Amino acid sequence: MCFWAGLVLIVSGGFHGHGLTGHMHAGAGVSGGHGFVPLLPLIVSVTVWGGTGHVLVRFSGMNLPSAILICTLIALLPGCLLYVVLIRMMTRYDSSMNESDYDLAGQLGYISIAAEDGTAGEMKYVLHGTMRSIGVRAEAGQQLAKGDRVIILKVVKGMAEVTLFERETAQL
Repeated sequence: MCFWAGLVLIVSGGFHGHGLTGHMHAGAGVSGGHGFVPLLPLIVSVTVWGGTGHVLVRFSGMNLPSAILICTLIALLPGCLLYVVLIRMMTRYDSSMNESDYDLAGQLGYISIAAEDGTAGEMKYVLHGTMRSIGVRAEAGQQLAKGDRVIILKVVKGMAEVTLFERETAQL
């Protein structure tokens, strides 16, 4: 019965295109690791287990407890191998961002739109390989010319407070 049920699910998944995408959530979450178990390795294991059990009991004359033990060992191999392959494929390019990746304090960039004496401008910076921009406001008496290298001190309501990079390095 397990063999036929597994075979029907595998063939059905192949025709409908959902065989590789289905998964069950199995904990993990914040604690790390993979938070899902792909259904395909489970279905393959059940199919192999049922098919191997049928062959062993029917054609080898083996008793049921021995057949169950051997079937379980044989069925674990393809299921585990398929699970490892799917996990590698699904997580190869996974680069989830952490909370600290959103903190822009200390980010180095350059002024793309000049700002002086309390007006707003814009700076560009690179974050995770992507060029990004954020509004900056020059403090009273400060001039931020186009091309100046700046460091973000903090971000308040979407506007970055910056200091010139040369001024920051001179204080070190």
